[in-house]
Amino acid sequence: MGSTKNVLKTWHAVRAESMGGNVTSPVTGVQFLDNLSVQLNFTGTPTGVFSVEVSNDYDQDSQGAIINLGNWIAIPLNPAPVAAGAADQIIIDLNQMPEPWMRVVYTRASGTGTLDMYISAKMV
Repeated sequence: MGSTKNVLKTWHAVRAESMGGNVTSPVTGVQFLDNLSVQLNFTGTPTGVFSVEVSNDYDQDSQGAIINLGNWIAIPLNPAPVAAGAADQIIIDLNQMPEPWMRVVYTRASGTGTLDMYISAKMV
């Protein structure tokens, strides 16, 4: 008898978002998923830092309506993923995340560009 894995099929979480200001991705439910991948593709000349924030107390119903805004805490990423003034692509691998909710934040310092973000996950 075969087993099944929980997966989050790759989804386009952020589409052509301006990096002329801060960007916060939609919240992604990752409960029952162990390993996540965030792909950041950006154009232009943006300068800023990306962070991954997680929450245990955020909550939403099955229709996506927010029940509790929760508290968001950045997890340590070493090295911190940055936009360094030129178009680039970044992959952030997140392994063994116990938190049920996550989002990605871009904090702009200068420059402009366009951001696309893809998120996928699976349980090992």
